[in-house]
Amino acid sequence: MNLIEQILNQNPHVHIHDDKRVYVEEIIHSLIKDGRNMLHVVADFDFTLTMYEKNGVRLPSTFGVIESSDIIKLPDGSLLRDKSEQLRLKYHPIEIDVHMDVNEKIPYMIEWWRSAQNLFVLSNLNKSFLHELVFQSNMELKKGVREFILDLLTSETPILIFSAGLGDIIEIFFEKEIPEFKHNHKASHIVSNFIRYDTDGKLLTFNDKLIHSFNKNEHEIHDTSYFQTILNRPNVILLGDTLGDIGMIGGMKNLKQILKIGYLNHSTPAKLEVYKNVYDIVICDDQTFDVPNRILKAI
Repeated sequence: MNLIEQILNQNPHVHIHDDKRVYVEEIIHSLIKDGRNMLHVVADFDFTLTMYEKNGVRLPSTFGVIESSDIIKLPDGSLLRDKSEQLRLKYHPIEIDVHMDVNEKIPYMIEWWRSAQNLFVLSNLNKSFLHELVFQSNMELKKGVREFILDLLTSETPILIFSAGLGDIIEIFFEKEIPEFKHNHKASHIVSNFIRYDTDGKLLTFNDKLIHSFNKNEHEIHDTSYFQTILNRPNVILLGDTLGDIGMIGGMKNLKQILKIGYLNHSTPAKLEVYKNVYDIVICDDQTFDVPNRILKAI
């Protein structure tokens, strides 16, 4: 029994499109044959590396760490939390609509991200307060993610975190949970929306390039030390939870083998069929990294 057969037999929540079964087996065989020296990993952050829910309670995204606070007020006296929830109710259904064309979604996503960022600017946030919010939040890594990332770092297998969330929150969260992970290092890098601060640490604005759910393929990494590290590593494991996440390798050239693993939260039969067409392996409603760890350990 090969690795894929073992995973499917032992995990009924893991799915592969029938037409892709042999193809996926061949990819994994090649990844194992080529070894770690040919491999790098590209992963989304929110709800891919982190839990979507725990004990029936929805956990926050990087934006949500700030937006869920009940003490941050806007200049008019209203709560940031309430304004953010209004935006979520308006735009989130568009983001997750599997029947809507991505190009139709993009203008709405730009509106949502810019509106959310503008609320943060109006809220007079500062760097030290963001640290407090992260350390007090209930954002949590999926079980096995720390093991997965430490395995990569120990074997010097490069990992890129490609997030449409907030890079500053990711950095602080890793400082708390995986201090071994260093941003802007040759073997570990984060591409995300980063905050610009003034000399007193107050939030001024965001970096010019906006990254939302569906434009990750537009943001390349050619001018980073990380890019030099992966030039001779043509095999990649991609991990995401949205349909837009498959674009994370859009700026990378000369790739040989690509294994796309997708986490599907709040799965339905209709969503599953769409995800199976896009991802090679689909993991439904699972808050662990058991499957990625099994594949990584085999390489």
